[in-house]
Amino acid sequence: MTKTDALIKNYIDSVIRTGTLNQSYIFEGADNPEKTEMATYLAKAVLCTAADTEKPCGSCHACHLIDNGNHPDLKTVSHEKPTVISVEEVRQQIVQDIGIRPYYGGRKVYIIPEAELLNVNGQNALLKTIEEPPEYALIILLVSDKELMLPTVRSRCVTLSFRSEPDYYPDDEGIRELYIRIENLISGQSTEGTEDMIHFAKELSSSDKDQLPGLFTHIERICRDALFYKSGIELTAVPAAGYIEKTAKIPYDGLEHILTATKQARHDVRRNIAVETVLDSLLLHIAQIRKRTDIQKGNI
Repeated sequence: MTKTDALIKNYIDSVIRTGTLNQSYIFEGADNPEKTEMATYLAKAVLCTAADTEKPCGSCHACHLIDNGNHPDLKTVSHEKPTVISVEEVRQQIVQDIGIRPYYGGRKVYIIPEAELLNVNGQNALLKTIEEPPEYALIILLVSDKELMLPTVRSRCVTLSFRSEPDYYPDDEGIRELYIRIENLISGQSTEGTEDMIHFAKELSSSDKDQLPGLFTHIERICRDALFYKSGIELTAVPAAGYIEKTAKIPYDGLEHILTATKQARHDVRRNIAVETVLDSLLLHIAQIRKRTDIQKGNI
């Protein structure tokens, strides 16, 4: 199990244990057994009927039914055409079915593989169900990239990413130092100012452009780990986990803003906007959020 899979499993265990499960999730990432297996794991945890034990227990009747593919309240959406999930298939398999109360165990789970194949009408039909689902329903969308879903659908789902990641630090010593420097900036261990950020952007832009996707992923990982930490998930096994507690002092919206800025930076680089300009904007954005956090916490 990869570090990402382990974190997602810990997240699932946490929301089941604390009763904070959302009613709709997007599992994004390349098609692989782990993504499907984790969706099934979540379904088992929700439908498990064992008492006074961690769920899923793997031994109750409900768990056995899921293992055998026979649980009446676990629905996997299928589609006739290989390139599209039609609005009629959404209506027949989800919209019309979801109003029927569970047969067993009090919950119903719908898993939609290749959910990016939903056409616009299909997504809009699903949206109405996601907006006001019965309290017993859980919907899990498996997609290669959440950006292929309508913004209105994405906004109503919790996204868990199974995207493959490079090693935590690159082997190249120079690039490793850049990673650590930006890590210190985000976590508040750096005292660099605006002028320093401009020089840092110039330094980064003069390095190999092929290194940028890895750098963006590193920023995203830092923010994601902090969000997991803020959710009460143990991350003691994560390499270099010492920075996480400091990064977690950034409010949720600050971490989300950094993630949004990093996503925009990826997009701008692909559009061939000047790399130095892109990095200037990203680094200054991070520095401003960090400074705002320090002011709110009374650190400056």
